[in-house]
Amino acid sequence: MFNFTVYPRYKLLILTCLVEGIVLMVALIIAKYCGVNLLPLTQNVFRDIVIGTFGALFPLALFMLLLSEKAEGLPSLGSLRSVIINDIRAIFSEAKFTDLCLIAVCAGLAEELLFRGVIQVKLGIVGASIIFGLLHFITPAYFVIATIMGFYLGILYQYYDSLLIPIQLHFIYDLGALVYLKYFVKSQTNQ
Repeated sequence: MFNFTVYPRYKLLILTCLVEGIVLMVALIIAKYCGVNLLPLTQNVFRDIVIGTFGALFPLALFMLLLSEKAEGLPSLGSLRSVIINDIRAIFSEAKFTDLCLIAVCAGLAEELLFRGVIQVKLGIVGASIIFGLLHFITPAYFVIATIMGFYLGILYQYYDSLLIPIQLHFIYDLGALVYLKYFVKSQTNQ
């Protein structure tokens, strides 16, 4: 569906900082304009880091399963698997481990402040989850997966009343997915 190319390391980092910086600024501006208080992120740092970390393990396991050969023959998932392995993987091919950490931190912080901290507070969990899915649209299947992930993050945020949980979960998931994709998944030459 998409034709991604290899990004030189510096371009990937500049693009990440630019995009996630804009997302963060939008979150802060809308929060100020709408009177949404984003701080404090949590009342219990240790508990929320643990919940966010362990909460990322199930979606990360599903991501790994999606990239396994078992998912190759599934109608919608097979094409998504191919896009991730052949196209998305290429974007991060020159990135170092520290780059992946920076990308994951920026995405986790900026996106969760916007989607859970502002949009969910104003539009509710359904609105925030659908917008989250739309802005992560790679294929129709990934839209559905990202929307479900948005619900998952939103439920945890709502239940624990802590932005740190979805931030930590998003960070751990992105870092784990990027590390797995870059270092453990081989590109498919036959597709």
